[in-house]
Amino acid sequence: MKIPVTLNDKKIFFDAPPEKPLVDVLREMKILSPKKGCGKGFCGFCTVLLDNKAVNSCIIPVGLVKDSSIVTLEHFSKTDMYKDIVRGFKQAGLKLCGFCNAAKIFSTYELLQHSYRPSPEELSHIAEDMTCNCTDKDSFINGILYATANKHEREGRKNVL
Repeated sequence: MKIPVTLNDKKIFFDAPPEKPLVDVLREMKILSPKKGCGKGFCGFCTVLLDNKAVNSCIIPVGLVKDSSIVTLEHFSKTDMYKDIVRGFKQAGLKLCGFCNAAKIFSTYELLQHSYRPSPEELSHIAEDMTCNCTDKDSFINGILYATANKHEREGRKNVL
C-alpha cells in the first residue's frame, strides 16, 4: 500500500502493509534513530515526532500515518531546539546511552513546546516515564531545566532557573 507522508520535511510514499509498525518501516529505510526495544510502547527507544507530538513508533501502524508529518532524530538534530536540549543535558552531566536519546530529547522538546516554565509535577511526570537506566531521574530533570534556560537565552528571554 502506498502511504503519503512528509518524512523529515520531504514528501514521500511509504510502500508497506498498513499494519506494519512505523518503526520497522523507518529502520528498513536506514533511519536508525528509532530503536527497536520493547515493541509495546513502554521503553520509548522508538520515539519520533508525529505531527509534532512525541510518539512510540513501535505501536503506530504505518497505515495510520497517512498525510502526517514525521520527524526523526536525524533531522531534528539540525534544529536550535535540539542544540538547546543537548547542551542542557551536557550541563547536567547526562551521558545518554544511545538507545533512549530519541525518547529523552523528544519528550523534553514536547514539554518545552507547551510549557514556558515546566512545573515540578510536569518534570516528575516526564522523568517517571523514562525507563532507561543510563541516567538518574534527578539528572534528567536538571537537564530539562538547563535546556529550558538555554531555550530562553536563545530567544532573548530572562533565565528561568
